[in-house]
Amino acid sequence: MSIPIKLIIAILLGAFIGLERESYERRTDKSPTSGLGSPGIRTFSLIALLGAISGVLFFSFSVFSLSITICFFIITIAYYVLGTMFSKDAGFTTELAILFTYILGFVTATEAFPIQITIATSIILILIMSLKEEIKSFVKTVKSYELESLIAYAIIALVIFPFLPNISYTITSIPLLPSLLSSFGIPIKQIASIELINPQSLWRIVILITGIDIVGYILERTIGQKKGWLLTSIIGGFISSTSTTLSLAIQSKKSKDINRLTAAALFSNMSSFFQHAILIASINIALFSKGSLYIFSLIFSSILIAFYYARKEEDKHSDNISGTKRKLKKTQIFSIKPALSFALLFLFVKFVTKLALIFFGKSGFIFTNMLAAFTGMDAVTISVSELAGKVVPFKTAILTFIGANGINLASKTVYAYLKGNSKFAFRFSIGAAIIIISSLIGYIFI
Repeated sequence: MSIPIKLIIAILLGAFIGLERESYERRTDKSPTSGLGSPGIRTFSLIALLGAISGVLFFSFSVFSLSITICFFIITIAYYVLGTMFSKDAGFTTELAILFTYILGFVTATEAFPIQITIATSIILILIMSLKEEIKSFVKTVKSYELESLIAYAIIALVIFPFLPNISYTITSIPLLPSLLSSFGIPIKQIASIELINPQSLWRIVILITGIDIVGYILERTIGQKKGWLLTSIIGGFISSTSTTLSLAIQSKKSKDINRLTAAALFSNMSSFFQHAILIASINIALFSKGSLYIFSLIFSSILIAFYYARKEEDKHSDNISGTKRKLKKTQIFSIKPALSFALLFLFVKFVTKLALIFFGKSGFIFTNMLAAFTGMDAVTISVSELAGKVVPFKTAILTFIGANGINLASKTVYAYLKGNSKFAFRFSIGAAIIIISSLIGYIFI
């Protein structure tokens, strides 16, 4: 990129930042009382240009460039100190914006980062500054338990997770266990490669489940209870419909709005059906064409039953009671214990499934894939799509999908009964049964 272009980009970035600062002063009617004036479009444009010139000189005259930068920082600090003394306003936003503008101009000229990142950073800076009043209003509404929950989630996701070993521990990783199993006549060679636990993978499930709770709560507060959880569930279904369903089951123990949560769980599964349709189409378009009626029946039935529960009203008396209970009992956004216990259960099911796959192999094609569905449909969808029309007939592949999907929905129902409200589990099981029956009807007409 030529030097004139860099200078023009720096001036434009500075002008946009200055425009935000000037418009803020006009909106809030903050006339400067210090006599120093208030920086606007022209000032910020010149600051960005100065930073860009310093950046251009950096490669040939590094000492001179460094001197300009130090002098600028000293002047900015002096500006802040004098302004604070006269106006009695200790706000530092404008001064930080001045420093950032200079740095953005410098970075633009030196191309220390790709220009796209520099422009994106400038836009984010402008956005943060323009949302001052909204941020202030939001901070006033934040409760202590909400802040504590967010800090706890940050520890779970950003402090604990990166330090957990991303290593698959097998039976052979545990001292004396192989010889002990061999003494009971168990064939170690066949099961030696089966993963017992991967700490990072296990914790990832915990992060996902608790993260869905966090996102759902934030959306609930911003766009409303009903819309918030529905939107979270639809998005969560593309990541893991099992984890999303479990998260909603846990929520059902705290809320009497069972219909809303059931609808959200079914919408989550609808998202996963869309995801599987995309996977099938990308791997085996012929299978997608043959099974389009089956796929349509899954998506249509899940949408239909989800809308039924979404529109169905709860008993108002029980809602009022539950609302009062929530106000009294609400002390945290999420609970790690149910998420951790589910992750361990998921790990056990995965281990048993892999054992079955080793001992039955391809000879029990439908049976082994149905077992694999206990841990999710992604692996089943990929493996069956790859084999359909080559190793197994298309109708057998579609029948395998129906069986595996039935097992998957049944396992989610069991998880719901174990971790959630019985009413939620029962209503979800009805929805799951309708989806399975509709998929069988779709299969009949293939």
